[in-house]
Amino acid sequence: MAAQVAGVTAMYGVPFVLPQLRDAYGMTTAQAGMLAGLPAFGLLLTLLAWGVVIDRFGERATMALSLALTAGALGLLAAVRGPLGVGGVLLLAGAAGGPVNAASGRLILSWFSARERGLAMGIRQSALPLGMGLAALALPAAAERWGFLGAMMLPAAAAAASVPLVLLLSAPPSRAAGADADGRAAGASGAAAPGRRSSPYRERALWRVHGVSMLLGVPQIALMTYALVYLVEEHGWAAPAAGAVVAAAQVPGALGRLLLGVLSDRTGERMRPVRALSAVSCAALLLLAAAPAALPWTAVPLLLGCLVLSMCHNGLTFTSVAEIAGTSWAGRALAVQNWLQAVSTTLTPVLMAAVITGAGLPAVFAVSALFAAAAVAAAPVTSGRS
Repeated sequence: MAAQVAGVTAMYGVPFVLPQLRDAYGMTTAQAGMLAGLPAFGLLLTLLAWGVVIDRFGERATMALSLALTAGALGLLAAVRGPLGVGGVLLLAGAAGGPVNAASGRLILSWFSARERGLAMGIRQSALPLGMGLAALALPAAAERWGFLGAMMLPAAAAAASVPLVLLLSAPPSRAAGADADGRAAGASGAAAPGRRSSPYRERALWRVHGVSMLLGVPQIALMTYALVYLVEEHGWAAPAAGAVVAAAQVPGALGRLLLGVLSDRTGERMRPVRALSAVSCAALLLLAAAPAALPWTAVPLLLGCLVLSMCHNGLTFTSVAEIAGTSWAGRALAVQNWLQAVSTTLTPVLMAAVITGAGLPAVFAVSALFAAAAVAAAPVTSGRS
């Protein structure tokens, strides 16, 4: 979880210093937002290869190497000049940081039984909103004092500090847990044995789970990228105060992952709650796009609600992917899951930059609602666990 928090702050911390990045290099908000998506594009370029490395060399060594490379890449920000140089470094940091999520997810599959896995993965996945919350609290204030470069040294330091923790404390999977994982049917389709040797990609359910994650990644990344800027530019907030509002959403977002994990362990349903969550998110995003224009006081509560809802699905989708794939394929399948999410993460700022240019910031939320609606249709709802 510590490794995951460090990776999250490095990969997704740039949106919280977007005003300083924009001002430091004379860019527009849309241009700075596109730079903020470059770590995800770097992830996109290398993640599938990292999945093979995980399955071949193990989780501990891969996570430690990734965190060390991430810290080194962010350190290069001090040596570059101009938007192109910064973009290249952010791209490199994303390329280095890819395997932490997939590797730690593979450990969860091997460490825990099917009746514990939803909660365990929810705890691990809560590192994303917690990491976002820490970034939202620390980075805007650091950027106000030290600028963009100084602020980005904080996630670099967190990644470096996590390396010895991973090497010392990330125990190999136990044989008992691995045997349990190999012997159970699980997941979103109800048909896949976690220890399978044949390709899980012959099954439609795994592709549908991947698709849902991509679709729900659009509102999640759009909100995280533009929530702070929305409060600053549309409602006149100071950046540190806006960062505190975004940070406030992270704790209930993390708790939501835990609660849904417990629910899925008790019911055996991984994806049905995701479908319901997508429908509620769609309605909330539409309200956020429309209501504050007439009722400005609704902006903050609606933004907080949308932020929380956008974070809650990840634990269940990752658990479902890991269970369908099984231990022998989990590293690669979770890498594919992350890779496809990185496609969504990379393209979202580009899409939303065009939306902002043509229709303004509030339109970002309306467009995000369309992707949440598509996730309702794509989510598989038949599941079982033996």
